[in-house]
Amino acid sequence: MDLVLHIGVMICLYAILATSFNLLIGFSGLFAFGHATFYAVGAYATALLTLRLGWPFPLPLIASIVLTGAIGLAIALPSLRVSGIYLIITTLALQVIAIDVMLNWTGLTGGASGISGVPPLTILGHAFGGPARFLPIAALAAALCFAVAYHVGNSPFGRALRAMRENESAAASVGKNIFYLKVGVFGLSAALASVAGSLFAHYLSYVGADSFQVSETVLILSMVVVGGTGNLLGSVLGAAILVLLPAGLAFIDLPQGMAGQLRLLIYGLVLILFLVFRPEGLLREPKRGGKKAPHRNMPDGAPPAMGAIVPLAAREGSALSAVGLNKRFGGIVAISSLDVDLASGRITGLVGPNGAGKTTAFNLLTGFLVADGGEIRFRGKLLTRLRPHELVRAGIARSFQDLRLFTRMSVLENVLVALPRQSGDRLSALFLRPFAVRREDAANTARAMAILAFIGLGDRAMDLAEDLSYAEEKLLVVARLIATDAEVLLLDEPLSGLDGAAMQKIIDLLRQLAARNRAICIIEHNLEAIRNACDHLVYLDEGKALAEGEPGALMRDPELMRRYFK
Repeated sequence: MDLVLHIGVMICLYAILATSFNLLIGFSGLFAFGHATFYAVGAYATALLTLRLGWPFPLPLIASIVLTGAIGLAIALPSLRVSGIYLIITTLALQVIAIDVMLNWTGLTGGASGISGVPPLTILGHAFGGPARFLPIAALAAALCFAVAYHVGNSPFGRALRAMRENESAAASVGKNIFYLKVGVFGLSAALASVAGSLFAHYLSYVGADSFQVSETVLILSMVVVGGTGNLLGSVLGAAILVLLPAGLAFIDLPQGMAGQLRLLIYGLVLILFLVFRPEGLLREPKRGGKKAPHRNMPDGAPPAMGAIVPLAAREGSALSAVGLNKRFGGIVAISSLDVDLASGRITGLVGPNGAGKTTAFNLLTGFLVADGGEIRFRGKLLTRLRPHELVRAGIARSFQDLRLFTRMSVLENVLVALPRQSGDRLSALFLRPFAVRREDAANTARAMAILAFIGLGDRAMDLAEDLSYAEEKLLVVARLIATDAEVLLLDEPLSGLDGAAMQKIIDLLRQLAARNRAICIIEHNLEAIRNACDHLVYLDEGKALAEGEPGALMRDPELMRRYFK
């Protein structure tokens, strides 16, 4: 019976580790490979504070959470500059260093002998030693950690994490602070993992480096993969399966030493089978909408444009202007002394042959590139070194030529994530003002549905963005821009690849946006579409603005047309 209860305790501890790791891998797309380090810090901190300082529960647990969370924040810094295989190598190196510290700092960690004699967890004078008494504590801790992870994963912060996972530049283009998201999720994931480490120290009364090897991170990763990335219930299921499978070996008479090797073989085979036959894991990532998401179809008679576009007050002068912009890439001059002026209520087109510098100009105006010279002003205010998400919040938003939708998120979420000033994007608000965040998210959902109805995608709200047709994807790009409430909207080839009807629909939408005092700028190669859509045209070639004016006049200029079609 004790063996069964022990297995239950270990399932609870690994469920904590797997759900916290899933926040990093499944929700954020940050493939870090040092999760056992956080597990170890929680265990060692609890052992040292309990044994050497005599701290009573829950002080060692709280201290472990704070310390490990701070370490997680520090580890997040490399992830701001590296990704993919480089992040794996960086975090793997960190775990190897941590193991060396555990083995060699004998005065603190006990070296290879570890720390033994950790007293059992004691609450109000009652000691919870042994599997039978410890299992309810472990189950409660696992439930609380799961609740925290679930609350975060299904919040606006979790939605922003998944947008970052899909495409970091697209998430930044709708106002998400990538730095804050990465640092926040690393810190939270580490803090949750430390809970398992703290409980582990009390339960086994021993902490040693052998319990936190790289193989332990592989085991936790296996639980996430088997259960399903992006699905927290799947993490619990994966933890249960991979704890129970090798535990079953205890009932089989095997030669000494074979059980450990067979355990590794089982993990490897399970991983291979899942990666080949069910890479999404046992439980798929669930479709998510907003809090209290309305019915997919708007009520009969409901005005579809109501609340969709926030009208802006008419203002004189330029909304966004650039003077003397320059940008070089090595010996290549991409932009040279470029002047651009975008006025509210007007659709401006940037045209020119391929390689003229149109997209580079967009990147300069939206902070994705830093100009080598010149200045950019928004409503007369000089913009200096602002990052893309800061420019979106200031009122300048853009789309991309390759769309960059959040394809594994629903159509509704693609719009929801772009709505500005969401208090639920902050972890502090999630935990200190949860009900206010929930009410705000319900209101944002209604606003997002109004935008989708206005665009004509109201009946596709709960479908995944990857299931849309190409024309619908283009509409969703416009919807996402509308959701930012930005005054200046820059669209990179919004009409390319569309038939006449779909093209005209987007042109009509852009005109309605301009009528509500947005400054619109589009890059487009279809000259007929440019003629129908734009009020003003800027002709670029070799990074320079060669001419600007009324579209019809520029298109009648034989020299410009010769350069365009050369």
